Amino acid sequence: MTVKSCRPMGGLPGTQQPVGDQATAKKPVGRPPGEPSTIVNVRLPLPLVAELDRYLDRLEGQTGLKANRGMITRRALALFLASHAAEDGRGGEG
Repeated sequence: MTVKSCRPMGGLPGTQQPVGDQATAKKPVGRPPGEPSTIVNVRLPLPLVAELDRYLDRLEGQTGLKANRGMITRRALALFLASHAAEDGRGGEG
């Protein structure tokens, strides 16, 4: 008795990729260049995400530059930690 696989043939390891006009341009995969990094998943309330998106829209309108949630979140976290490190350095209690 022969058992057939239910998986489609395309995309299996070892299959040939399209060449020339058939190939589609893909973004590079892997970690971005620069400082080593990792992904951290954070669950945010929807109203906070909506507020963040409104801020990004305003920022894009003011500067003409594109920004995304990740960029703003990284910057905000870095500023938050720097401000708390400065407070700790002054000998503040808390």
